[in-house]
Amino acid sequence: MTTMMWGLLGPDTLGVERRTRTLRLGRAVRSFNDLAVPGLGGVWLGKHLFLATLGVCVAQQTRSRHKQVTNIEVANAIEALACWYGLRSISDSRPDPRLRGFRKLAGKDDVSFAKVRVAGFYVSQPMRMAIVQALPSLGLVDAGSSRFNTFSCTPAGEALIAAQTAPYNPCYFTRDVVDHLVDWVKGEVKQPAAKVAAALSPLTALSGDARAVVFERLRLGGSHESAQQTQRRRAALTWVESLRKKSALNFAWSDVPDEITDLGHWQDLQAGGLFFQTRDAALAVLDALEQHIGEAGHGSRYSLHSDTPVGVTSRLEVLRRIAHDYLNHDQQRSATADPSGLEHADAAADAAAFCRECIAANDSEVLRKLVERDERVLYLKGSDVVPGPAFDGGRNARAEDEEGGAEAELNEEGSRSTALNPSAEWPDGLSYRVRNLFLLNADLLGKLDDWRDLAAVNGESL
Repeated sequence: MTTMMWGLLGPDTLGVERRTRTLRLGRAVRSFNDLAVPGLGGVWLGKHLFLATLGVCVAQQTRSRHKQVTNIEVANAIEALACWYGLRSISDSRPDPRLRGFRKLAGKDDVSFAKVRVAGFYVSQPMRMAIVQALPSLGLVDAGSSRFNTFSCTPAGEALIAAQTAPYNPCYFTRDVVDHLVDWVKGEVKQPAAKVAAALSPLTALSGDARAVVFERLRLGGSHESAQQTQRRRAALTWVESLRKKSALNFAWSDVPDEITDLGHWQDLQAGGLFFQTRDAALAVLDALEQHIGEAGHGSRYSLHSDTPVGVTSRLEVLRRIAHDYLNHDQQRSATADPSGLEHADAAADAAAFCRECIAANDSEVLRKLVERDERVLYLKGSDVVPGPAFDGGRNARAEDEEGGAEAELNEEGSRSTALNPSAEWPDGLSYRVRNLFLLNADLLGKLDDWRDLAAVNGESL
């Protein structure tokens, strides 16, 4: 008797679908984050700014020496090298939020540029991707466009590099760090000299002079932003420093801090908080619906004509309440808005439209709108909700890849930002940029270790 085996040939490994769900709210998310702390992007560590600016500088100098490279590939390679050095300097295998690539870089010994530049050597979402906005906003680069490959160093960017590398120069015979890295990119050096490790490693804080440059850029900004944006970031920096000095991070939305002198700024922070809470409540509804479908077994689906599952009903109640709060606040905010203030009308319209969808009286209508916005984990087939490409039955709802986090501009605004979360006492919905600015300020003051007992994943979506 012959046994016949039937099946389809497939790849050796199956790709993992990322569960990041933007709910088509990217513009509103970016807007509220930028209203909170303009121009910061996903920066929470001073070394982030240095490494990305250094990448631009080294790429420029390499091209001037007749080797064609892009800013992206050089900056990614330098970041990978920096994390490789950092990983080799620690004795345990526990992830440190200042590093990426714990799995990717493990066991790799050849860090020649020819190897490091290859796609797949390092993570798919390097830290650089989270800070594209910050570099021109802080005046560290000139930006021909929003594309990283068009960036060129400004005198402020060169000052940051000089301040950070000076203690390590010369690093190889008479070569300074920048020239030595150019030689590495050109293939004339297989592995940079040992002195480069401390200059680059994210585990080593910026030098005192480099910290001073970053503080100056945070306060003064660059030519790519308005005076009001610079003022808001400066006020937020003063505010987080006052919180650090008090070592008391708990405050209420009703308590306007003395450091935020622009009432519109605080209103925007509150509006963003309610919007982010609404979005998170919507994701909780989708998670509960996914779990309901997953528990029903293989091939299951949920009909919008069915009774709403109990676990979904309770989450819908929370969603409606918070969405109502946002719409009420938005109405009050619009009535008192300063006409000379920042214009984010399109993003506000997106947020209001989303919240109106969330307060529909009919459960099935709310679920239909949310699933239409999802289409990653769940999607509609007629009036049935069926599993999408990233469906896992709710076992790892809203899980993120170990190497993921903040993120390109997409990363910065759509998935969780890997950082240290200084406290669970922050008000619900507070823009992750405020938390990141708190950490950046502590890092620049040499006080980041004071908050390491509260290390966590900074839970904000991109």
